[in-house]
Amino acid sequence: MANKDKKIELTPWQKEHAAFEQKKAAEAAKKAREEKRKKQPTQTESVVEKYDAPTKISKTKKVRMPILKQLKNLFVSTEKKPVAENLIKMWPFLLIAVVGVVSSAYVISPLSKIGSFTSQGNQHESAKQIAAATNIKTGDHVWRIINSNKQISSNIIKTFPRIKSAAITFKFPNHFFAKITEYKESLYLKTGNNYQIVLSNGAVVSDKQIDDQKLNDMPVLDNFSLQEAKEFVIAYETLKDKVKSQITTVTKTPTNVTKDFIAIEMKDGNEVRVPLSQMDDKLPYYTSVAAQLTEPSVVDMEAGIYAKSKEAYQKDLDDANKKTTQKSNNPAPPASGDSATNSATTSSSAAANPTAAGQ
Repeated sequence: MANKDKKIELTPWQKEHAAFEQKKAAEAAKKAREEKRKKQPTQTESVVEKYDAPTKISKTKKVRMPILKQLKNLFVSTEKKPVAENLIKMWPFLLIAVVGVVSSAYVISPLSKIGSFTSQGNQHESAKQIAAATNIKTGDHVWRIINSNKQISSNIIKTFPRIKSAAITFKFPNHFFAKITEYKESLYLKTGNNYQIVLSNGAVVSDKQIDDQKLNDMPVLDNFSLQEAKEFVIAYETLKDKVKSQITTVTKTPTNVTKDFIAIEMKDGNEVRVPLSQMDDKLPYYTSVAAQLTEPSVVDMEAGIYAKSKEAYQKDLDDANKKTTQKSNNPAPPASGDSATNSATTSSSAAANPTAAGQ
């Protein structure tokens, strides 16, 4: 017993050898553990770690991703979205692509060349004449016509005085229409035995064949100049239809006082005398004046507005003419001063203006 309790003393060599063996055993155990760990399967990430971890995809990889693969990702997404929803997102791009392809095909095809040109609304010029005025040629590209739309309309208007407007419209694939609006015919201009049409804008055009019905329905200006005819028709077009429909024949009756005095014969038997320059202002009052007349009369609008029977008015004219003739045959002795001048002026005005003589 004493021998067991007695502590064995080790020599320095024995201590060093024991430490070496202990270290060697520890290294062997460590190596065994590492080999065992290598043989075991790799530990799987948790679901939370896997989907919470930020995805790191380089920009270069995104750019180089094939287009087909990108389209595939739109249809088969990780969230399994319906195909219809992806199509809704893609339709603007698909539409642009389809339009681009169709447009390109149209531009290079024969359909992009003009196929036909027709006109509507033209009553005096033929469709062939209007087409010639457009300078459009067979084989012209539709884009040329579309781009010069305003110029083509202007060419038509300049070529034909009767045409007020010409609206060019396009109908796919290559058909064009010109919607023509013409100035209406307002009256006839008579020069000698010749008649010409005066349009509502004052333009004068030749009438190859006189229409008797038109002569009855439209006013006739007798021996007016082109400028006077234009001035008359511009004022005429401002009148109400009730007044316009009454006018038949218009003649010039200038006086020393009113150089542009005109006489207008009315269908109701009356006659209106009015300065051409004041026609649009004074003639509208004719309706109210005519309603008060009981016999064919002359409505004088030279200075103010008054009416006299045709017989009385003609008598005043005849009396004024007689006085003028007598004074020209028997000239008065020369008078001195302003009294002679004033007398001559008064006589001349009375002869020229039957209104004053009638009063």
